[in-house]
Amino acid sequence: MPSLLLVGLFSCLQMSALLSHGFVLNNNTRLKNNSTTTVTPPNTHTANPLEYFLSTTKPRRDSAPQRHNGSEIIKPENTPPWEYHLKYEELVIPGRNVSDILEIVFKKYDKRIRPFYGVQTLHVDLDMLILSFGEISETSMDFEVDLYLGQFWQDPRLAFGINRTIILGGMACEKFWLPDTFFVNSIDTRIHRMVFANKKIWINLINGSMMLSARLVTKNSCKLDLRDYPLDKQTCHLAFESFSYEEKDLNFTWRSKVESDIFIYDNEMAQFDIVSAKRYLKHKVYHSDTFSGLTATMIFRRRSMYYIFQMYIPCVCIVALSWVSFWINHEAVPARVALSITTVLTISYMRGSVNAGMPRVSYLKSIDYFLLGGFVFIFMTLLEYVLVLKQSRKIPIYHDDKKTDYELNENGEEPDRKPLLVTVAFDGKSYKFKHSLEDMENGTNLSYPKRKSPVHDRKRRQSLATRLKPFFTKRGIKNNEGIMQLVKRKFKSEKGVHYLDQYSRILFPLGYTAFLTTYFVIYMAD
Repeated sequence: MPSLLLVGLFSCLQMSALLSHGFVLNNNTRLKNNSTTTVTPPNTHTANPLEYFLSTTKPRRDSAPQRHNGSEIIKPENTPPWEYHLKYEELVIPGRNVSDILEIVFKKYDKRIRPFYGVQTLHVDLDMLILSFGEISETSMDFEVDLYLGQFWQDPRLAFGINRTIILGGMACEKFWLPDTFFVNSIDTRIHRMVFANKKIWINLINGSMMLSARLVTKNSCKLDLRDYPLDKQTCHLAFESFSYEEKDLNFTWRSKVESDIFIYDNEMAQFDIVSAKRYLKHKVYHSDTFSGLTATMIFRRRSMYYIFQMYIPCVCIVALSWVSFWINHEAVPARVALSITTVLTISYMRGSVNAGMPRVSYLKSIDYFLLGGFVFIFMTLLEYVLVLKQSRKIPIYHDDKKTDYELNENGEEPDRKPLLVTVAFDGKSYKFKHSLEDMENGTNLSYPKRKSPVHDRKRRQSLATRLKPFFTKRGIKNNEGIMQLVKRKFKSEKGVHYLDQYSRILFPLGYTAFLTTYFVIYMAD
């Protein structure tokens, strides 16, 4: 019996030894398999103290399953707690290293002091990318633009000689010194926001190079020249300048070449076409000699198709409508006056509606000249009718005389060649003379009563010739105006139409066509 107890005790001791030996082997195997995720001890002999924080193993991004003990696949449901601890250290330690770097940086970093303070001028490079343009307002004379602004500079306080780039965004950007760049002609500027402000900063730890990028929405003033409106081009500027630092402390330069094109992501606008967007240096209007500055210049051309259909074509139609009165009988006074007044009021309303949405400038615009020209032609139509009414009151007597002349001409005898019977009272006696124009021209066939004294007869003949000479001379001048009479008769061939209306039917369209041609040649020369 005692021997059996000794044998059992010996067997238990042997089994416990085997189990303990197997557990140690398993632990050694696990440590060997996970040796790639262990953290290396700090190297006290490194030249840069920050090298330690960047020497840890980078996190693994592959999702391939790991093997436990060389045979069992680790799954989430059977992963031991120490495996989670190792993965946590593998993913978090690099971020902790950056945090430690920033802690070391900010211990002696003062964001109130600019880089190279008291040593040299800080050079800041600017670059921009335009996302889109907003509305260009003629009333308030401003324009809106959505853009990305990039600023590049070097801060020697962040030059650690480490080949590492840190990217920070949001509120973290405010922990560093940043250029106080602003738009000189800005009315309102804001940083685009969604969850946080859309801005970020790159820091290169090799030489301290930094870049700040931000998305800005800015409304800027633009002095519009509306003399050619609506066939105009407008030039607007974005003027950059430092608010605090003079040119001896901070100097702006374009990262790209001067006068190079600025990339525009969306160049579609409702009322304008974008002609160009270029980089320039200082602008004499917005910048002073004390501060450094840059300018981005944009040129816009207004789309005129809207105004052609809304203003130009209706105005031409209204002017042409006023000419209908030339085909209306001049005796229809209410019809012609009503048509003229209606067209005058219509074009006056158009002038008012155009200028309602425009600033009250001290010069005439292109559209003002166009509408004013149409107004003048319509008003002249009304004045022409006034002249027609005035002339029509003199026409009846004039027409009766001409009708008699015309009837005599049809009989083959000219009215001015008809024999003339003249009765002259002289010395209490009346004398009758019968003359023809041919006799007066030839000086023959003049029948006078015979008198006893030849001298007295000669004096009477001279006196009579002197009195009759103006009468026959005047009728001779009228006879020389045969061409004008023919023209007037031709225009009076249509019954009930005044000759002024006949002239106006041709002269008014020709004059307005010449006006339109001159207008569009001048304002569409570009």
